[in-house]
Amino acid sequence: MERTPEEIRRELVGHIERMVCRCQDSSCFSLERSLEMDWAVGGFGEMEERFAELDRLFSGLLEEVLRESSRSGLGKIARKAEFLEDRFEEMDSHLRNRPRRKRAAFPWEKFFRMGTGDGGQNPEVRREERLKAACRTLGLPESSLWEEIRKKARVLLKELHPDMRSGDRSQEARMREILDAYAFLKEYFGMGREREK
Repeated sequence: MERTPEEIRRELVGHIERMVCRCQDSSCFSLERSLEMDWAVGGFGEMEERFAELDRLFSGLLEEVLRESSRSGLGKIARKAEFLEDRFEEMDSHLRNRPRRKRAAFPWEKFFRMGTGDGGQNPEVRREERLKAACRTLGLPESSLWEEIRKKARVLLKELHPDMRSGDRSQEARMREILDAYAFLKEYFGMGREREK
């Protein structure tokens, strides 16, 4: 059964609202910890500000969700939420002195795929559309050869990698898009099957 954008929106809003509550809870907890101890010990005062910033960013995503009506737009918002949730888990595990939980308790990719019927479209037509989208993601023409695709993907991933950007992880969502496009193109060109033989 195909999920409508409205159903996706409701689920996404619920998840983001839970993350807003978790950010507010962790912000209060870090403030309590900073009052119990010296502000300089453990940086709890700074953590309270960082949780408040995450709260603000999640609240901004809620506003985006309410304005968005397309599945692709909602997918982009879900990836942003996933990125912010990853930052939250990193900080929260440090604050509470516990092992880090696995990111994305909500399986976004599976959720968005569940309702993606091809609408009666020929599977080959759908495959060609995915080829066009993957090539657009990499900034290459559809007529590109595998070697060009491989080189371009490596260059883009290297440019966007946090190690090359002084630890800046803001491009992780873009890197994920490139990796998804690359994985599809690798399968499209049959590169995985050649190695299996």
